Amino acid sequence: MAEPTTELVRTLGTSLPAPADELHVAAALESQGITDAVARDTYGHPDVFALAGTLLGELDGGGVADRAHSERPRPRRWRVLTHGPLYALPSVVYPTVFLALGMRAAVPALVLATASGWVFGMGMAAAAHWLTGTARPAAAAAAMRAFALAGLGFAVVGATGLAVLGGHGVGVVAFAVAQVAFQLATGVLVFRGLEHRVAVLMVPACVAGLIHLASGRAGALTVPTLLVAGVSVLSLVFTAALATRRAGPSPGFAGMARTVLPAMCYAVVCATLLLFTAARYVTAGWDLAIAAAPLVLAMGTLEWRSHRFDEQVAGLLRRARSAAEFGREVWRVLLREVTVCLLALGGLGLLLLGGLAAAGLLTSRGALLVDAHILLGSAFFAGFVLANRGRAGILLAVSTGVVAANVLATSTLAEFLEPHGEVPIFFASNALLLLLLLTALRASLGRVHHYQ
Repeated sequence: MAEPTTELVRTLGTSLPAPADELHVAAALESQGITDAVARDTYGHPDVFALAGTLLGELDGGGVADRAHSERPRPRRWRVLTHGPLYALPSVVYPTVFLALGMRAAVPALVLATASGWVFGMGMAAAAHWLTGTARPAAAAAAMRAFALAGLGFAVVGATGLAVLGGHGVGVVAFAVAQVAFQLATGVLVFRGLEHRVAVLMVPACVAGLIHLASGRAGALTVPTLLVAGVSVLSLVFTAALATRRAGPSPGFAGMARTVLPAMCYAVVCATLLLFTAARYVTAGWDLAIAAAPLVLAMGTLEWRSHRFDEQVAGLLRRARSAAEFGREVWRVLLREVTVCLLALGGLGLLLLGGLAAAGLLTSRGALLVDAHILLGSAFFAGFVLANRGRAGILLAVSTGVVAANVLATSTLAEFLEPHGEVPIFFASNALLLLLLLTALRASLGRVHHYQ
């Protein structure tokens, strides 16, 4: 047994000169195909964790890596929690835009812009995180600029097509480009940890939008409100450009494709699932039009809880005495975090439903749509966790299947489910997505190499 163990030490020593703990060693072992059975039959240890513990003492593990791990900056809780509300700030100006353009022109432009900003923003974030993680911050800045320009170009082309096909004016293009510019500039500033600048720069737009609403959407205030909002967006774009001014040579899309494409494809799927239903209700009653508010406002909470999950798992990895124990405990942590997300989303949902009911604006259809978005938010959290485990392929396959089923069922069955129509289908689709993602996580959470 000594000889194969010695060979393992020699092999691992080249790639793990200072492993942090058993996790680091166990992850490397599993990546080389050493399972619990191999650890038991070949090396005489009960499982991979036990073998990793033996090897750790021979690999100069401990101090340096532990200090590096402990010094890694953690996301600031309150900063992360603001992400959802920040992205919702332009909605204060939407009533003014709808009045100026008309609903027939504004709604398709809003759907196009939201989806475009989502997809290119996801690609931008994936590229920036990957390049920063590989010690290439200048390339990350260049990639963010490239994705922002590509997203704006896509918005111009798409909105121009909408304007031409629908017989709308140039205002449709301006609205779509402004919305995409806001989303991408905010993405840059959020990545740089400059959320406070987004909030400050959007104050004029929000104040102008609120004044316009308070005036009963007076026609005389429409153009000034839009101009103020435009200045706020331009200020955001300028600030984002400054935040990426130290850009180096771009690595090219081909070099980032393996990381970026799955993220962008997943964003397409998520946008389709959410907007395919939500777009139908933008002009409906209040309870339907703002049913997604709890989800939007809680997106930062979902992101924060995914960070907390990772932190708790790191503690479990240091305490677990076997792979089986780790698998059981990490599953309990996941279920607890899903429950926390459901409670957070549900709390916001109850506040919304209570306010709508007090105003006499709540219907059973609206209540069910709010509940559907609560389930979708929990599914998004499960998706965060699955993606962080390196399971992007499974995440994309499951989500695509659910979206396809949702679109098919809505197109064929909604008319038979009146008066609620497509809302029960959306609810069932989100419940199915959550269950399938939890099933996928159940099968992979206990594999320690996913936490390397």
